[in-house]
Amino acid sequence: MSDPAEELKELRTVPKVAREPSSSFAFCNGPCIRKQLRRRLHIVNWITSYDKEDLISDFIAGITLGLTIIPQSIAYAAIAGLPSQYGLYAAFMGSLLYVIFGTVKEVSIGPTSLMALLTIQYTADKPIEYAVMLAFLAGIIELLMGVFKLGFLVSFIPIPVSSAFTSATSFIIIGTQLKHLLGISTAGNGFFQTLFNLSSRLTEFRAGDLLLGAFAILFLLSLRQLTRIPIKDETTGGKFLKKLLWYISLSRNALIVIITSAVAYNWSSSGEEVPFKLSGHVKPGIPGFEFPIHNVEAGNTTITYFEVVKDFGSGLIVIPLVAVLANVSIAKAFTAGKIVDASQEMIALGLCNIVGSCFSSMPTCGAFTRSAVSHSSGVRTPLAGMYSAVLTLLALSLLTPYFYFIPKTTLASVLICSVMFMIDFKIVDKLRKSSVIDTLSWFGCFSVSLFAGVEIGLLFGILISVMGLLRVWVRPDIQQHPVEQQGFRYVKLSPETGLFFPAVDFLRTSVIKVATERQLPVVIDCTSVIGLDHTSAKGLKELTKELAQVQQKLILLNLKPQLRKLLKEKKTDGLFTYWETTE
Repeated sequence: MSDPAEELKELRTVPKVAREPSSSFAFCNGPCIRKQLRRRLHIVNWITSYDKEDLISDFIAGITLGLTIIPQSIAYAAIAGLPSQYGLYAAFMGSLLYVIFGTVKEVSIGPTSLMALLTIQYTADKPIEYAVMLAFLAGIIELLMGVFKLGFLVSFIPIPVSSAFTSATSFIIIGTQLKHLLGISTAGNGFFQTLFNLSSRLTEFRAGDLLLGAFAILFLLSLRQLTRIPIKDETTGGKFLKKLLWYISLSRNALIVIITSAVAYNWSSSGEEVPFKLSGHVKPGIPGFEFPIHNVEAGNTTITYFEVVKDFGSGLIVIPLVAVLANVSIAKAFTAGKIVDASQEMIALGLCNIVGSCFSSMPTCGAFTRSAVSHSSGVRTPLAGMYSAVLTLLALSLLTPYFYFIPKTTLASVLICSVMFMIDFKIVDKLRKSSVIDTLSWFGCFSVSLFAGVEIGLLFGILISVMGLLRVWVRPDIQQHPVEQQGFRYVKLSPETGLFFPAVDFLRTSVIKVATERQLPVVIDCTSVIGLDHTSAKGLKELTKELAQVQQKLILLNLKPQLRKLLKEKKTDGLFTYWETTE
């Protein structure tokens, strides 16, 4: 049999020269140090040009954000199973530190429903110190992820999995808040167990809590729709009214807390029993600095620090990973296509948690809803966080006696109305039409999160997605194209992915099958082959020997010159034939 390469000489072209990697290395001198300092202490990049207009805009955005974050923080602390003040500690320290290290002006670091739910997964029925230590350890890991630029790990959480994770989390939060909405004292460690325990005691509901909760939800949903009222804003009065309705809608959480707390306060002052459950006493002020590395006293038992760390288990991976995912996603959403320094965002988040934990903060991350509030309020710089932090500090100093009168059902209503719009079922239909793997990963993450917990659900969804990737590498789609040119007939096989060790046996089987059944030369199109490992190279060499037994050669089309070196060997020098074509 003649050499097919000789019969198709006109298809050959000179191979392109591979670009050699740069070997230059720059030592970090004085200017480099200053550059790194400006990059890490991001406040120095904008504080020198801060002007009066920035001050006014940030002040308005900061006060608006503070009115949002205070009731949210109290509610999120309840989800985490902590006293209300711990949510406020997190709001204060997160807002303050992000001013110095943060890169995105809209991002608001503080307690979130997601972090609160994950926190209680690992600290339920444990001393309060566990939540503080978890914040410290999560911050350490987030800081290390930023220093070593490990943000790429977030790329392993695809959109379908993050959507299912968020939707399942929203369902679980709503389930945990139903007991406060009904005024029933019950417990449960999972979504369905919580609902089962609640349904078994449904007859014990308190009419006062239920009526107040229904009013609060109706109030919140109604004020949410204020911005949709059609108003002609051509006139000054129209613009003012539109802005006023927007501010009222934006302050709905604070308004419902103030209104219901005032009702509870007046009811209590009259000497009558308040018909709904109240939040109770809140400790005023910010706690003193305490490094959260110590033993924990639980009753008569002393739990060593290393035992506490061991108890967290997978939480030391799940909580930092989810927090980084949330923070980077929010940063990208509000930067309008600009490059986000993901490493610096992770460093900022890590420092917020580390320093915050020294002041008894619970785990924190960015919140999309609060970031949207900052954006809508015309925020100019991260300094808006300082104003919201000051407002939080004032609340901790002056308003804590009145926090006692905040009804629990009001906080439950705030949480339910906040997360119910994060449930996304519309994505399922899109996934069903586009990808089986994405559909399976969504349903897998969603269902497992509800049955076994959100951390297991997240890992399960990621596993399904990764298995989909592995399937592509192990069983790549190989297109077959019979070709006839100038009287020479062959079959071209085109693998759609790279050729590494998991796929080499599958490719060998396909080549032998085609060569045996069609009795034609086989050309492997290597255009998409970006690399070869030792196993795949050896597999191709074995394939040349198997084809030689049927008097054929292995023809490799468009194999990169640098990859040919891996196949070069004296024993196989005459068995490989290389073709190159231009489009």
